[in-house]
Amino acid sequence: MFSKISLVSKSFSTLGTSIRFLSSVDSLMFSKISLYSKSLSTLVTFIRFLPSMDSLMYSKISLTSKSLFTLVTFIRFLCRVNSLMYIKMCRLSKILSTLITFIRFLSRVDSLMFIKMCLLSKSFSTLVTFIRFLPSTASLMYNKNSLISKSLSTLVRFIRLLSSVDSLLYPKCYPFSKTLSTLVIFIRFLASVDFLM
Repeated sequence: MFSKISLVSKSFSTLGTSIRFLSSVDSLMFSKISLYSKSLSTLVTFIRFLPSMDSLMYSKISLTSKSLFTLVTFIRFLCRVNSLMYIKMCRLSKILSTLITFIRFLSRVDSLMFIKMCLLSKSFSTLVTFIRFLPSTASLMYNKNSLISKSLSTLVRFIRLLSSVDSLLYPKCYPFSKTLSTLVIFIRFLASVDFLM
């Protein structure tokens, strides 16, 4: 009986140890199960969060694709604007080249006009000098004409004197009459020259 009681007490002690072990295991299992339940809850929450993230990512991707499309359109627009600006710059360079050529032409025309104006001023100065010279020439010609007319008057008187002497000396001076006719012809020539002067 004693042996049975000792066995029962040992069994009871073993059972108590087993119960204590099981209770500790149970508490550990409970903590693990609570951890698993929390992890499961977190997993479910994360799984629920993923579709919302997926929708957000989809909206962001659609916005990114729209932004990319807008960027590509803007780049194409910039390329066209660049080509238009290049065409305008080419036109501006041609206009600038034409303007520079026109300015050079104007400067040459200006230099030619300056040369012509200098020549005109010189010609005008020469003309003024010539006009000033003409009255002095006219006065000189008038003096010469008056001298010639006086000489002609003296010569005519001398011819009259000679003709009167000629009538007196005709028989003696026949050759002199030829000389006198030559002298008269010369005097007529001088008179015509005087008229031209």
